[in-house]
Amino acid sequence: MTKRIINMLMNRSLFTKIFISICIVAMIGIFGTAIIYQKYFKDILIDIEIDRVQRSINQSALNLDSQLSKIVNDMFYFFEYSDSGLDLLKADISQSKLTNDREEANKILEAFQMRYSGDVESVFFYRKDANGSEYFLHDPRFNRNPMIDYKAHQWYQIFQQKQHLLWTKPTRDHLFFQDVSQQTVYLTMSKYDVLDRDGIFVVRINAKMFRDAFRLLIGNDLYIELSDASGHLVYSSFPPKPSDDSENWLEMAALMEYSGYTVHAFANKQMLMEKVNKIGKVRFFVIVIVLIITLIISVILSMTLVKPIRTLLNLMKVVEKGDFNVRFPSKYKDEIGVLGLGFSKMVLRVSELIQRVYVVEIEKMESELRQKEATIIAMQNQINPHFLYNTLETVNCLAIVHRVPNITQVSTALADFFRYSIEKQQIEVTLQDELRHVETYLLIQKERYPEIEYHLAVATEALQYPIIKLVLQPLIENIYHHAFVGERDYFFQITGYMVDELSYVVEIEDNGEGMDEVALDQMMLMFEQVESPMMIDPSIKSKSARHGIGLLNVHTRIRLHYGVPYGLTLLHSVLGGLIVRLQLPRKPTNLQNKEE
Repeated sequence: MTKRIINMLMNRSLFTKIFISICIVAMIGIFGTAIIYQKYFKDILIDIEIDRVQRSINQSALNLDSQLSKIVNDMFYFFEYSDSGLDLLKADISQSKLTNDREEANKILEAFQMRYSGDVESVFFYRKDANGSEYFLHDPRFNRNPMIDYKAHQWYQIFQQKQHLLWTKPTRDHLFFQDVSQQTVYLTMSKYDVLDRDGIFVVRINAKMFRDAFRLLIGNDLYIELSDASGHLVYSSFPPKPSDDSENWLEMAALMEYSGYTVHAFANKQMLMEKVNKIGKVRFFVIVIVLIITLIISVILSMTLVKPIRTLLNLMKVVEKGDFNVRFPSKYKDEIGVLGLGFSKMVLRVSELIQRVYVVEIEKMESELRQKEATIIAMQNQINPHFLYNTLETVNCLAIVHRVPNITQVSTALADFFRYSIEKQQIEVTLQDELRHVETYLLIQKERYPEIEYHLAVATEALQYPIIKLVLQPLIENIYHHAFVGERDYFFQITGYMVDELSYVVEIEDNGEGMDEVALDQMMLMFEQVESPMMIDPSIKSKSARHGIGLLNVHTRIRLHYGVPYGLTLLHSVLGGLIVRLQLPRKPTNLQNKEE
């Protein structure tokens, strides 16, 4: 029976097998999780909730302890380290009138109380002189209750016994009408036998400070008790007492290290269980939703895994029909990707073997044709310049005889122009020699286009750096033929400067008609493909050839001689035209090196 089921499953499509496998694994995970939740997860949730409450209590206790310590530290500084404590003892105080010392002392106490207006209810200083006189100093905004016998208060008994006790027991004692807390604690600091006087500095804490510290925690399921180091109750949130039903309440505690106070928190166990059970109620719906999502993901994942295999099968059928121009789109490096890559290599190899004979013969014919064309061009470059050069020398002699200086100047310049092109067949010259040749060309063009202005601004140190011969003049010629075609004033400039220790730049910038974005991108694409000329669009390449040597030919000469990154870059000029930037090396060069 088992073998029959396995055979039936294995005869199914790959999609069905993957889908069933993913579903089985997902079901095991989902129902396994449900069982684990039923046994263990509920207890874990309860522990997490208890830990959350405990951390909240610890944080609130830490905040309250920090605030109390800040008040105590300010009291200590105020009374012990600053001059305020001594000033209160030395002050000239009279019961019958308001002296300057008494007014100043009251202001000092008022300033201290104002710093903690929300946490401190009242601040006062009690002094007893050697003659038995007793004085109260306090914030002048506060009014003493004359019906209160302050001698029964804890702070007074501490003072009478000349003790030093910072924290008093929780008490309902109050001295001023503005003291509204029913029960709170006092903070005291004393000085005895100083200038034959005793004094005590007393701060009454506002009970609202304790209530606010735990305001966000207190509720029907949690209440707080705060007790001092001796166990006296300082604050309580007044819920039902846990002793009434102690089994339903969970007690937690947090010790406040500075003050020694202890926070006791009582959490309702039933409320904690209700929060955990709310999660259990949605468990069934979560399982259903997870099952649906699992089925959807299983379908998508199965289709994703099967799709490349189906693609490979379809490509094999295409190859069977004799079409070898197919490739497997391998996006990943898994087993299927490696298989598809091997298939693509096999198809490519078969296609190459079939076409090799034809390709070899075609390349041989093209190579012979290019060699013949190069031979013809070389012969033209040698014959025509010599003939023109000799003719120009004759014209120059006739112009001198007939006293026509303009013809003499132009013919001489033209002769120099062709002499530079013919003689000293070098690959490289100095930038100075190349610029001199450009100036000869510009002298000739000035006779034809007197309205066109130009400017040369090349750094002196760049003049001795190498440049391939006859690359600047074709670029200038390109400007006259293609940039200056309108009826307005035109201008161009040639600049040269150093880029770094290895290279320098020559820029030719004009204010001509410029080049649109598409054409500029096409030229830059041709520059990038110069090392693979078969990749260049034939129409663009033909158009470049019709314009003399052309931008592409200049870039090709530089790139083939110097390599990357040297060559031409085209940029839009702020003048409205174009910037042709030549990047060249500053390396030493042998200027006598002949072209092959």
